[in-house]
Amino acid sequence: MDDQTNNPLRGHPVEDDYDDRQRRVLRFWLQLVRTSRRIETEIGARMQKSFGVRFVRFDVLSQLYRAPDRTLSIGDLGASLLAPSGNISSLLDRMEADEMVQRVPDPTDRRRYLIRMTKQGLDQFHHMAQANAEWVSDAFSNIDDDTLERLHSELSSIARNANKRAD
Repeated sequence: MDDQTNNPLRGHPVEDDYDDRQRRVLRFWLQLVRTSRRIETEIGARMQKSFGVRFVRFDVLSQLYRAPDRTLSIGDLGASLLAPSGNISSLLDRMEADEMVQRVPDPTDRRRYLIRMTKQGLDQFHHMAQANAEWVSDAFSNIDDDTLERLHSELSSIARNANKRAD
């Protein structure tokens, strides 16, 4: 691919100061963000259509499913969510009213509550998780297994580098 003719950053005063590597990295990053958002939007729409819930509700159940005793503090839950949760307290109130989660006293701190997945939440999560796995697989169906492993490895490396800079 010719970096000079296919570069959306070319021709802008600030971007003209970028070197070729910066242009390639920016082009990759923009494509990564756009692709991620597109897939998130598609999966979210399918979740809404099939189960009548926003993706963030599935995300909450997914995080709780992976937690010890299927229980997390509100802070840990909020930090682990993939989807923006907005007001997590309101979301958890609605999920508690729907009997997907329950608040339980924190045995180490009486002032706090933990969020635990209920049996009903677990049952619904199993249905949603199977559909989600199929939808995500569909989104990546044009990628062979070797390429998928290589991309995963490269993105993991980028994530480790970002985490080092954040520390």
